[in-house]
Formats: sequence, C-alpha cells, structure tokens
Amino acid sequence: MLELLSIIVLILLTMVSYASGVTLAANRREYPTAVLDLLIVAVLWLILFWLRPQVDRLPLLAVTIGLGVVVGYLGGAVRLAGRKDVHVLPASELPEHAREKVGDTAVPPHNIFKRGWRRWSDFAGRMGDVQGRLLMGFFYFVVVTPFGLGMRLLSDPLAIKKSPPHSNWHPKESTDLTLEAAKEQG
Repeated sequence: MLELLSIIVLILLTMVSYASGVTLAANRREYPTAVLDLLIVAVLWLILFWLRPQVDRLPLLAVTIGLGVVVGYLGGAVRLAGRKDVHVLPASELPEHAREKVGDTAVPPHNIFKRGWRRWSDFAGRMGDVQGRLLMGFFYFVVVTPFGLGMRLLSDPLAIKKSPPHSNWHPKESTDLTLEAAKEQG
C-alpha cells in the first residue's frame, strides 16, 4: 500500500513541478499545452521510475521537484520564445467590487501578506490550468482512446458488419395486432 502511495505521489509531484516550471517560463502569458508536454512528462516519469530503486525517498522527491521545474521552465521558454502573438493575462482578475480603491482608481494592497497571497493565487491559477490540461490529456490518451479503439474494432452495435450485402433493411415483426394495443399507442 505504501508502495502504491509513493508511486502516486511521484506521478502527481512530477506534474506539479513541470506545471510550475512552465508557468514560471510563461511569465503571465497564456501557455498552450500540447501533446509534446504530455510526452515530456511521460519521459520524466520514466526517468524518475528508473531512479526510484537507486535513490532514497526524500532525495527522490527533491530530484522530482527540481527536475520537473527545470525541464518545465526550459521547455516553456523554448516553446514561447518564437511566439510574438502570445496573449498577456490581465494584472488582476478580481471583480471590481473586490479591488481595494483609493479615490477612483484601484490600487494594489499595501499589506505584504495580501500582495503575496494575490501573487500566489494568480500563479496557482495559471499553474492549475496547465495541470488540468495535462491531466485531461493523459486521461484522453490512456482511457478514452483505447476504449474507443476497442469499441471500434471489437463491436458492431448497429449490426452493419453482419448484414447481407444487398440491403441493410431489417423487417419489423409486429407483436400485437389487437385493437387494445393500438389504443395504447397514445
């Protein structure tokens, strides 16, 4: 049980650290997650699972975080380097009534804890966006695609493959031809 838990922690921590690196590289810009990101995370998992028997648990967590952040940052910086049309996210996504105001203009809070919390909330939201896209991408390729291929290859729900080649017509046999059955049709 502890072994399974450590595998799950390693998988999730790799995704979190990679998403953190990508978010740091994006620097308030929108990052379009692609299949390449899924492949990079999968390669990171293979490397870390190979290192797992050779390294103790605590250093392995540090390696996981460090490697994920560095690879995510480098991959994000390379992917965003050539893009000039990258959309910059607004400085504050708080609704108007939630912003602190002095006169008619909204100002950032002077409390260092509020500023830190807002920066963390902004960073965590963008990081969560990358993580969500990674999770849904893995779900799609690991669960949905094999299921769809299996259904496509192994089933025939419309009985098209078994029908005679000259017609797809299936005659309907009526079961009850009484007057009472006709009145029950509505």
